[in-house]
Amino acid sequence: MSEGYMEKALLKLAKQLNAYDEASLMDLWSKYEAEVANFQPTRKWEEATIVFGMIQAVKLKNQLFNYNWAESCGPESMSPRPDFVPVKGEDELFTVGGGKKDSGGKSAGKRNRSGDKRSKVLRLKPREDS
Repeated sequence: MSEGYMEKALLKLAKQLNAYDEASLMDLWSKYEAEVANFQPTRKWEEATIVFGMIQAVKLKNQLFNYNWAESCGPESMSPRPDFVPVKGEDELFTVGGGKKDSGGKSAGKRNRSGDKRSKVLRLKPREDS
């Protein structure tokens, strides 16, 4: 498969996925999270993992969009902070108005709308053996 064809196919998938609203996709989050958590060496598990990753990607895209949009509107629009916490060493990229940190560097007492502790953004790196 040529890179051009693969890129076109991925962009087509991205456009289709971007047409759905996050709320509709998040209705499926629990289903696919459970399937991914129950590892089975099957094609069905692999596909469920990809679906779960695509749902997560839309959520991340929306968080980044909202964060960057608010940042472009000025510091007064930055409250409340985004629903994610950057990985260690990247927190200064997302610190807004001197956000308070606990001694471990994490945001103190921040919770998302569902009341759970905030998620953590993971930096994805290519495998060194590839």
